Amino acid sequence: MAEVESGVAQVDSSSLRAGSTAIDGFRALPPRSTLPEEIAGRLLNLIRDQELRPGDRLPAERDLARRLGVSRPVLREALRALSLMKVVDIRQGTGTYVTSLEPRQLISHLDFAFSSDTVALAKVFEARRVVESGNVRFAAERLTEDGLDRLAALVGDLSASLDDPQRFSELDIAFHDAICAAADNFMLAQFMTIVDTLGRVSRQRTGGRREVREAAVEDHVRILDALRARDPDAAERAMRGHLDHIEAALRALDDGTALADDRSAWRGTPGAGTPQPTREAQA
Repeated sequence: MAEVESGVAQVDSSSLRAGSTAIDGFRALPPRSTLPEEIAGRLLNLIRDQELRPGDRLPAERDLARRLGVSRPVLREALRALSLMKVVDIRQGTGTYVTSLEPRQLISHLDFAFSSDTVALAKVFEARRVVESGNVRFAAERLTEDGLDRLAALVGDLSASLDDPQRFSELDIAFHDAICAAADNFMLAQFMTIVDTLGRVSRQRTGGRREVREAAVEDHVRILDALRARDPDAAERAMRGHLDHIEAALRALDDGTALADDRSAWRGTPGAGTPQPTREAQA
């Protein structure tokens, strides 16, 4: 039994997984190592080493503070920080639990940082180029006929949703996710989850302009054509060209460039060898 402020509650057996192994992980910190970030670091190490796993309940606050040799106010601050990071879920009256630790959840709180940080957004585009180039190359080799039909339907829906920015954004994400699924690489899928979440900020900013949406449809047609041709090189060029166009549009918006007046300043043209849209893809 473990004592808590409101009375007595039993510590879940899951929080004492593997006998004394998990308990040893809560050993006291070295003298003067009582900063909240050090406590949070210790708990993160326990999660990394799988001594604490998704869904596990931490020992009660008083017990955990005693084991770590720290004050309860400092422990509370560390737990609040981990809660903001979506690593733990503090449930009033029931305890503190390790979250599902899904990548999308862990980084969801970073959206605000990317909304105004142009350097951070540039890094997101760098990551997208790496991840999505790999996805589209694998997809060109592994995509099934059903997968191609799904992508073609999404391109058609995108074209039909030009007047609905919110719907267009959802379909855009679905198109890229479908390519990721066709790539059939679970590691790239995990990276894509992170990149996808952070990329929502740029989509919200550029997707509000109809001319950007129109250009995106053209880009998606080129990507689809390359995938239908089973050409990894052309597919990668088309994907990189698409990301180049979107990033250029984002820069133009930041600079106050009138996109409709000078599309060439941000739109560019497909790279050499990039397949041109076919009537089948445009249908």
